[in-house]
Amino acid sequence: MARTAAERGSIGGRTTFQRHGSVHMEAIGRAGFWVTVERYYGGDVCAYMQALRERQGKGQADPRLGCQVHRPTLAN
Repeated sequence: MARTAAERGSIGGRTTFQRHGSVHMEAIGRAGFWVTVERYYGGDVCAYMQALRERQGKGQADPRLGCQVHRPTLAN
C-alpha cells in the first residue's frame, strides 16, 4: 500500500531524529522559523507570531504556507 505524503514525512522526521538527535532538530526548526519570517512576513517576527496564534486558536491552515495547524485538545 502506498504511503501518504504525511506518513512519508513523519517517517523521515523520526529517522532524522534518530540519526542526529534533538539538538539538530531544534536547529533546523529554528532555521525554518527564520526563513518563514523573512520570506512571508518581511522580517516581522511579531506579525508571524500573531498570525500563528490566531490560526492555532481557530485550528486553521496557513493559506500561504499550505501547512496544517492543529488545535491541541486539553485532557481533563
